[in-house]
Amino acid sequence: MKFGNSVRVAAVAAVLAGIAGGVTAGSVQYATVAHNVPGMVAKAQFLGRHDPAEVLNVSVALQLRNRDQLHAFLRDVQDPRSPSYHHWLTPVQFGALYGATPDQVDAVTRFLTSQGLTVKDVTPSRLRVHVSASAGVLERAFHVAINDYRYNGRQFFSADGNPRLPAEMTPYVVSVMGLDNAIELRPHSVAAPVAAQPRTGRGINNPAGFSPQQIATAYSWGSLTDTSRASGVKLAVATAFTYRKADITFFWSHYGLPSHTLTNIPIDGVTRRLNDETTLDVERSSSMGPGADILVYEGVNPAFVVFDDMFTQIVNDNIADVITTSWGLCEVDQVDEGVGFSIVAEDESFLQGLAQGQTFMAAAGDGGSQDRCGHNFFPNNNADFPASDPNVISAGGTHLVLNSDNTIKSETVWISGGGADSGLFAEPSYQTNTGGWLSNTDCVQDPNNLGQPLAAHLNDPNPGIDVAVACANVGDASRQGADLSLDSDPATGYSLYFNGRWAVFGGTSFAAPEFAGLFSMIVAANGGHLTGRVGSGPRFIYCDAKNNSLTDFNDIVVGNNGKFNALTGWDHATGWGTPIGTSFITNGVSALGACIL
Repeated sequence: MKFGNSVRVAAVAAVLAGIAGGVTAGSVQYATVAHNVPGMVAKAQFLGRHDPAEVLNVSVALQLRNRDQLHAFLRDVQDPRSPSYHHWLTPVQFGALYGATPDQVDAVTRFLTSQGLTVKDVTPSRLRVHVSASAGVLERAFHVAINDYRYNGRQFFSADGNPRLPAEMTPYVVSVMGLDNAIELRPHSVAAPVAAQPRTGRGINNPAGFSPQQIATAYSWGSLTDTSRASGVKLAVATAFTYRKADITFFWSHYGLPSHTLTNIPIDGVTRRLNDETTLDVERSSSMGPGADILVYEGVNPAFVVFDDMFTQIVNDNIADVITTSWGLCEVDQVDEGVGFSIVAEDESFLQGLAQGQTFMAAAGDGGSQDRCGHNFFPNNNADFPASDPNVISAGGTHLVLNSDNTIKSETVWISGGGADSGLFAEPSYQTNTGGWLSNTDCVQDPNNLGQPLAAHLNDPNPGIDVAVACANVGDASRQGADLSLDSDPATGYSLYFNGRWAVFGGTSFAAPEFAGLFSMIVAANGGHLTGRVGSGPRFIYCDAKNNSLTDFNDIVVGNNGKFNALTGWDHATGWGTPIGTSFITNGVSALGACIL
């Protein structure tokens, strides 16, 4: 561990007035909130104390309550036989039933205020307390030193140890997020080879790559100009950084597409940094969901804590019917780097969103079945989070070749497309109960905790990932992805208009926002904004596949993504294949009302 020498230790102790190393302060007994220090801190070069005057935003995540009742409700709300079917909750109702108690929230807010922190808000779900304070105040409040480090060429700040809170609070505090900016999510977009990029540069000159209309024709999507197909549905893009509205409106105009309402919601500060991933997510989700209103939740950066704040706000705003993100990271990297608490906290947000009827989807990754993991604990079979969460559609990728009339000539697996076995999440019922489904045995062993499942790494001392969805034992069946795919190969590529210039990109980051457009039409077909919400996107897909796999999906049977080959029916590399859009919408909505999975 590169923590320096005794001089540095003495300096830190002086800064913290002797509190950081102890378990008491006055008459108050303190305890540690585990798994809140990124693992890279132990490997990083210490640069010095972080500016104590810098104001940081911190989120205190609180524990879900009444978990058994919550999961009983989630079963009932998706069961057409139940009187609770599709009677979605509001955030306030969710908080009253399953959030922290008012006494717990009061205890946390009183303590934080007594330490000099400003409490900005408590979410309606009662699962987050948002505060701000200078780094120096945070050090004293949480008994840590906040330092600057460098690792693999990148500078970051982080607390040097796990935060401490009064012992009576630690059973219901999941994590304290915002004491570092060490771990960042990655965008799942890939630039096409240079030879495939347009040479004419600006303006309307010959954009290369598939257009929205080509994709709509290939996948029988139907009209992209009929705005009644997703009118009034709210589609949220969860991303980092921002876009130029002029790029989006030019893209729509060039392809003869209708304009959409764009609303930006800044997360943890306003950003002016342009980003190609954000731009393509907005271009493609809006184009493929005619009439939908687009909400762009813009993180000030791609840090884990910012994305947690983002998903927290999305579910507590409860405006969006459909939510897509093209950012993620290998599960194992997240757990090994000591930020598994973010998975715990974000899974709680997805559970809340599901109780409210919201549908989530995420890019499955662009590193094949290995998922560009930095750790080699589980070679060639690593899922990407959040796509690995059982409440999120895992969007895989294909290689698409079109005929001259834009119908499909051939379609195979994109070798770099995501799709693998989760090491954290147990096999969900929509997979287990699908006829002919082949369960795996890939709830894996935690390499740092011999004999225990990887999920157990997050369960000490707090319950961690909800026991109803976490791997309970090594060798149990785990969540398998992908669920559904679309063309993603940058060698075939999509047109992107970014910062006044055409480019060609690929990646599963195109599949996720296009699926968001598809599901916005599903919500509209089912009754519209709020009323037509369908909840679990994966369950919707598997319900439709149960009876309509031959009519609603193009089965991909050629190729592999590393470990996993394409097969007849479902496979890791492409899920159920690619959707036949209009029949998938019609049959899927019909199947939903009769599906028991």
